[in-house]
Amino acid sequence: MKKNSSLYFVVGLVVLLAIVILVFGMLFLNDKDPRTKYNTFYLRFPQVSTLALDDPVKVNGVKLGKVETIKLSGHRVTVRIQLHTDVKIPKDSEIRVQNIGIMGERQIGMILGDKDEYFNPNDTIVGQFDAGIAEALGLAGEVCDSTMVLIQSVKNVLDSTIAHPEFQGRFTTILSKAENIEDRLIKVVKETDPQLKKSLASLNDATGKVNTLLDEVKQPIDNLFAGTDSLVSDASVLLQNLDDVTKRLNDLTQKLETKDNTAGILLNDRQLHDDLVKTVRSADSLFRIILQDGLDINVDIF
Repeated sequence: MKKNSSLYFVVGLVVLLAIVILVFGMLFLNDKDPRTKYNTFYLRFPQVSTLALDDPVKVNGVKLGKVETIKLSGHRVTVRIQLHTDVKIPKDSEIRVQNIGIMGERQIGMILGDKDEYFNPNDTIVGQFDAGIAEALGLAGEVCDSTMVLIQSVKNVLDSTIAHPEFQGRFTTILSKAENIEDRLIKVVKETDPQLKKSLASLNDATGKVNTLLDEVKQPIDNLFAGTDSLVSDASVLLQNLDDVTKRLNDLTQKLETKDNTAGILLNDRQLHDDLVKTVRSADSLFRIILQDGLDINVDIF
């Protein structure tokens, strides 16, 4: 009976020791120290990509916490972290989700600020997201997909145009016609080149003759313009004389319209005009009688 009790004691001790080793092993693997105290903070990011539970939280490059939970809150992601109690977060600190490995590993990095105002435990802090290799690979995949679509579109276009047998036949016909046109153009240039040279020579000769003719008529034209200047001067004198005559006629007209002279009186007095007309008519009748009957003069002598 005593032997069985010793055996049970040994077995219980081994089991207890195994439990202790398991607990300390789990704490060691989870990077937990029972003696360390933590504060809880909530971080809000637009996205977290491949950030996972238990990913490290580093303050100025020193690991002082880890990620506890990740959940979607509205249009943002809320991450709960555990941070050493001796770490105070100034309100001007930068908090980012950072890429730390070529396989897309993530961490939360903090760069502490210099303000004297600090966040309290359980506060919610807004952070930023840094794109990493995972995003670059995703973008590269999208670019590859777009490139494949573009290549397929180009292939379809080539198959329907250049690579199409009908297009090749037409293109060959166009090339042959172009070569024929080129031969004709070369022939035309060879035939017209001497004529063009001759025409240019004739044009140069005609230009020389025109220049000579212009030199010859330059002096007569200058004389003509000089005579024109003299004629213009004489015309100016004539116009001045005409102005004087016009003024005189205006003065004469004004005098005839007044009654201060004989001509004006005759022109403006209607009764005088009528009397003169009657007198002239009576004189005309008298002259006619004298011409017909002669002049009969009776002289009485006392």
